[in-house]
Amino acid sequence: MGAVIVFDFDNCIALNTQTGEGSEEIKDRAWFRVFPEPDYDSYDLGCIIEKTKLKIAGGRGDRNDIVAAILEYYGFSEDRILEEIIRRCEQFDEVVQEGILELGVSLEVRGALEALSKRATLYINTATPRAPMVKTLEALGLRGFFKGVYGRPGTKVSNLQRIATVEDVPFDQILFVGDMPGDYMAGKAVGCRFIGVRTKRNNAWYVEQPFPVIGSVAELEPLLWGRGR
Repeated sequence: MGAVIVFDFDNCIALNTQTGEGSEEIKDRAWFRVFPEPDYDSYDLGCIIEKTKLKIAGGRGDRNDIVAAILEYYGFSEDRILEEIIRRCEQFDEVVQEGILELGVSLEVRGALEALSKRATLYINTATPRAPMVKTLEALGLRGFFKGVYGRPGTKVSNLQRIATVEDVPFDQILFVGDMPGDYMAGKAVGCRFIGVRTKRNNAWYVEQPFPVIGSVAELEPLLWGRGR
């Protein structure tokens, strides 16, 4: 089972299992450092961010779209928006990279990824642009466990399709591991198997779901192959 295993990254690999929070919460907080203007109401800013995140879920957009939505809301002129998107996204990446490195990856998860990489071919499928995702994996010392890293501008669905093509396997031979309903829907759209990771923000997954749910990536190998094998 699981000849090819595809992982989302945020709140899946980068997750504090004690608190249920991870890199998604780091990103949420980062926006308020990227837009520190005192006349920007924090409630309005939060609403714009959440509304845009819903629109771009599943890799239909990324941080560039969030920045653009905020700038448009606050009346930035078109000739300034592109420059500001670049500047603010660079700042966002710096804050997020710093936060993820501070969060780190547990020894249990690191060991699980190493063990899984010896049994299966591993990939990353994320809504984060590919370049900063690769930078994060390299900084955490995880890049070598993954054959490929797929992110924006691809969607979660198109990335799964590309992985199936590269590996020349049917979709039902691919296992997608993610933490959000959009991950499940992406896997379902192409016919992948799916395992969910339980976090603080997806509290609906604390009750029975139509797919297995784990509390940590460290639980994956025993679930797939059994303990002591």
